[in-house]
Amino acid sequence: MSRALVTGGAGFIGSHLCEALLQQDDEVFVVDDLSTGRIDNIVHIQESKNFHFIEGSILDFPLLETLVKKVDTVFHLAAYGVRPSNRDVDHMIQINIELPATLVRLCRQWNARLVIAGTFSEYMKPASNEPLTETSPLEPFKLYGSSKAAGGLIASAIAKETWVGLRILRLFKVYGAGEAPHRLLPALVSGFNQKQRVAISSGTQILDFVYIDDVIEALVRADKHIRNHGAVATWNVSTGQGHSVRHFAQLVAEAMNSDGSLLGFGEIAMRKDDEPWLVGDPGLIQSQLGWHPRIELETGVKAAVAAIINHRL
Repeated sequence: MSRALVTGGAGFIGSHLCEALLQQDDEVFVVDDLSTGRIDNIVHIQESKNFHFIEGSILDFPLLETLVKKVDTVFHLAAYGVRPSNRDVDHMIQINIELPATLVRLCRQWNARLVIAGTFSEYMKPASNEPLTETSPLEPFKLYGSSKAAGGLIASAIAKETWVGLRILRLFKVYGAGEAPHRLLPALVSGFNQKQRVAISSGTQILDFVYIDDVIEALVRADKHIRNHGAVATWNVSTGQGHSVRHFAQLVAEAMNSDGSLLGFGEIAMRKDDEPWLVGDPGLIQSQLGWHPRIELETGVKAAVAAIINHRL
């Protein structure tokens, strides 16, 4: 049995990760202040004797140290700024930049491994429609992307200097059951389920959609890779294929046997952070970890829609 700490474990990705770790008989500790995570995401696993939920702040250093000293691996999924309204600069610096550095030091002190969930937002707008690699230019201006990039860079530098095993996984457009209600997939499912018109942007953005199960496999395998190889690495978790938001929305409509005319394309404006084209090159993670996305977009959308509807029933 291994022991793992998952920060942000009541969130969308974190809760799926906790379930996967419990399925392989790991003991799992979660710290989450529930500012964005939800108890509903973990209620089905709370009865497990190997699951321990602590409602608290990830900035509570004594709490963090108490938990890190108990575990073999820290999966750091907590972040600040995913929601456009979360733009407190001081809080963003604390969580996205200073906290990863703190976790590396704690992992060094207590001999633990560290896996950090990064994001495609760390990359600046590409100059051409070529897949982004791990060496593509990083975001210098947008608060969330630049803070996540800075946190990953300082964590990597400290980890390399202090011989801490670290993997940073830059996750592209993750989708699946358990996403926050305001996000694209659950908003579409909710609208179609109520036979209501769904206001959406023009849908022309080309994104790299990655199904949640593939993302969880990458996180779990990254930890095992540290155990066997140590060192520091940053990898894209992406498919290398771009699909438009419009196509994604149409697939959701098809999966629900809904009237596609309910899709109100162009009825809301693009967000200022939206980029027209963001696709990742998964070559490095494929060659170094042997990870390949297994779930095609149409299959993943059908599975996600079914899981959301079944949960509601």
